[in-house]
Amino acid sequence: MRRLQPRLALALTLCFALPLMMRADVDKAHEDKARYERTGGKMQCMCGCNQMLLKCNHVGCPVSPVMIRDLKVQLNAKTGDEEVLDWFRQNYGVTTVILPASHGFELTAWVVPPVVLALAVVLAGLIVVTWRKRMPQMAAAGDVAVDPKLESLRSRARQETEI
Repeated sequence: MRRLQPRLALALTLCFALPLMMRADVDKAHEDKARYERTGGKMQCMCGCNQMLLKCNHVGCPVSPVMIRDLKVQLNAKTGDEEVLDWFRQNYGVTTVILPASHGFELTAWVVPPVVLALAVVLAGLIVVTWRKRMPQMAAAGDVAVDPKLESLRSRARQETEI
């Protein structure tokens, strides 16, 4: 009976631990696939088709299989997605990665558009304020005496149009 208890304990442990270990393997595989899709979706194929690397449908594309193989190798070798993207920038060119990096000179691609938009809004606001300040001056200029010949033409137009 005592001999049976350690075997029973081992069997129960395996029954509970084995599914957990298998679940961990499934989660790891799912995470690896998600990382592959996420990182591959940030790059474009360099064959000239201008499509995402993982969705290149260029028949007989000589570039995408090589790049996909490099992607898989780099994903296994490097821990961070940004490291993988930097490797592709260095080996295939900056235009390989669709999104610009968030460091170095490429940071300007993230900073400049909002700054230009903010400056344009401020400039448009200043123009509107300036025009509104001129409005009273223009209204006052409308009170200036009108040429009598123009006034007679205005009254004639009103009579003919019955306004």
